[in-house]
Amino acid sequence: MMKKKVIMIGILIFIIAGAGYYFYQSQRNVSVGINENIVNENQKKGSMNLNSEKILVVYFSHGGNTQKLAKEISDQVGGDFRRIETVVAYPEDDELYDYAKQQQDNDERPEINDLNIDITQYDTVFVGYPIWWYTYPQPILTFFDNYDLSHKTIIPFCTHGGSGLSGTQEDMENYLSGIDVTVLDGLAVSRTDIEKSQKETVTNWLQKLDLK
Repeated sequence: MMKKKVIMIGILIFIIAGAGYYFYQSQRNVSVGINENIVNENQKKGSMNLNSEKILVVYFSHGGNTQKLAKEISDQVGGDFRRIETVVAYPEDDELYDYAKQQQDNDERPEINDLNIDITQYDTVFVGYPIWWYTYPQPILTFFDNYDLSHKTIIPFCTHGGSGLSGTQEDMENYLSGIDVTVLDGLAVSRTDIEKSQKETVTNWLQKLDLK
């Protein structure tokens, strides 16, 4: 019996260490960096000629990968473009993965800066994020709590280190299930691909969504 317990504890430690290493590596490696020239935008006309007055592209990005993907999406769909930023900045390097894990374990809602939007004017909201600890960072939940997304179409997109959407589309559907939202198929782009242009990838994804 004691031997089984030792084995189980060893397996658990291995799993936890592996998850921590995965997160650590995914944040340290292959990040393009935040581009300060990419700023919030209002009522831009996208290349797809959609009804941009009803579209919001909102994203959280720490290392710049999701920011780059969000900008490509925004350039194609148009509308308003906003970056979610926390009032208290996230730490860098070694401290980041422990800090993010603690927030997740405590189910925290870190305070975010005002996005300066009227959420009622949008029909379609693109929501972008990196995958941290196999889910979206806690500021995404703060956004969901702060802004009433009732009766809207939500479209997730993410950057990741190998886990794809990691169940976040389903998590989003469950979290917002009480307010009558429609969640469409999301886009996941690997951090190893993000340095390359994602224009064609985004175009193909948007065409499949058949947005009007």
